Amino acid sequence: MMFEDPVHCHLPVLEDVFYSTSDFHDLSSFLETELPVQSTSGSETNRLVFSLEERKRRRKISNRESARRSRLRKKNHLENVTEQVDRLKAQNRDLKNRLWLATHRCQAAQRETDRLRLESFVLQQYLVELHASLNSMQLH
Repeated sequence: MMFEDPVHCHLPVLEDVFYSTSDFHDLSSFLETELPVQSTSGSETNRLVFSLEERKRRRKISNRESARRSRLRKKNHLENVTEQVDRLKAQNRDLKNRLWLATHRCQAAQRETDRLRLESFVLQQYLVELHASLNSMQLH
């Protein structure tokens, strides 16, 4: 029996890609497929090559799996973005409520400050008048 040169396959390296059980099953069935070997008679020139139909079928399966993974990534991304939007809306609502409360308290404090200033002014005027009265009493 003659041995042929090994077949070299270059698989793309994908980062952040999650493979499902079916992905590994497809890969293992691909690797377990019996490939034609070169005949010892020399009349056939079969090489370790898949037929055109087989390559098209495998490419179609690979494209479907790639599309499925892409849809899954897109779905997960959309869910994450939606959750983030919901969190940010809740945070925005909370901040608006806190701003309203702080503004309300600030206005109340400003009103109280204005009232106390007026009261202080009135009391100072009253004190000036009392002082003037005491001075006039002492002179007489």
